[in-house]
Amino acid sequence: MKITGTIKSISIREGKAAYGFITPDTAIPGHEGDIRFFADKVIGIAIQDLAKGNLVEFIVKEWSKKDGTLEKVAEEVYFLHESNRLIGVINWVNKEEGRGFIKPDKPLKNQDKDLLFFQQDLEEITIENLSKGDKLEFTLHNINYQDGRVVKAVKKIRLLFPSLPKTTVSVNKKTIDNNIDYLNVKDIKAKISSCLGNCMKLSDSAEFEDYVFMVLRLLGIHNLYQYDKKNQAGRADGFFIIGSLAVMYDCTLRKNFDEYKKDQIENYVNKLKNSQMTIDIRLTDGGGKKKTLQIQGKNRQVWIITQENTRELYDVDGIRIKEISVQDLIQIFNKRLYSDAFEEDDLSAHLAVIDKT
Repeated sequence: MKITGTIKSISIREGKAAYGFITPDTAIPGHEGDIRFFADKVIGIAIQDLAKGNLVEFIVKEWSKKDGTLEKVAEEVYFLHESNRLIGVINWVNKEEGRGFIKPDKPLKNQDKDLLFFQQDLEEITIENLSKGDKLEFTLHNINYQDGRVVKAVKKIRLLFPSLPKTTVSVNKKTIDNNIDYLNVKDIKAKISSCLGNCMKLSDSAEFEDYVFMVLRLLGIHNLYQYDKKNQAGRADGFFIIGSLAVMYDCTLRKNFDEYKKDQIENYVNKLKNSQMTIDIRLTDGGGKKKTLQIQGKNRQVWIITQENTRELYDVDGIRIKEISVQDLIQIFNKRLYSDAFEEDDLSAHLAVIDKT
């Protein structure tokens, strides 16, 4: 049975196996408290890229310790990318009673009323610091009562943005409201990461293609080109060069694309075998021009970018064909976003060896 939970702590020591603890959302039969997981049981992301508060999904298995005793541990740990979190604003809060109501930003199935929350379900903030209009993110869980009633409970509540105070200024004898944004850099970085993490909700192929191009651009790849969608039959979605790496990439939402894209991949490989690439560049005025790029001596790769997991597919005459998870690209972006120094050589190295980040 799959269970969801929140990363409580992670221990990474040189020369020792990395591990961490998860606080489960529901009780685990035969086990009390947090549950341990090991680095090699994390799928789709490195344990170093997990952080306290991340939502994960896992299964529970028995682990035999050195002394022969059994311990329940978490395996097949997946980072949920916040995809199951909802957003809403506080409609009413009673700090003395320790409770309040949240109005979701989107209608919920079988739920037409505001959602009741309690102060014990707040994370990294106390109810004394909340006010009407504050924007929150949260998860929903069903509470099953013995009389058959099922009530939706709000859990794991985090503050996204405080309600912005309003000031009045006089302009030509007219009074207007002026919202003042008090966000600091830390808040802005967190919001950027959260917005990019919503890529798992994309279901339109054209939107996903544009999203990938945006992420690659945000990574700091300057020699990046997106092919014209109107004349894209049999061609890739884009091409980029950074450092010694040259990549032709294609985006797909298909889970099993191997056979479907076999001929296209072969076509991409044949193009990369040449010593140069000619790109049709779209201009802002609607026109276009051709640009020739030298790729001889470059580390040439074909990427099929998906919402699934990164994996090495095969190699053709030294040209590596990979499936690249868009989440792994986002992880590299987050490293760049939060790093004090992240040069082009660092980015090139990360992209060239991306396999199981």
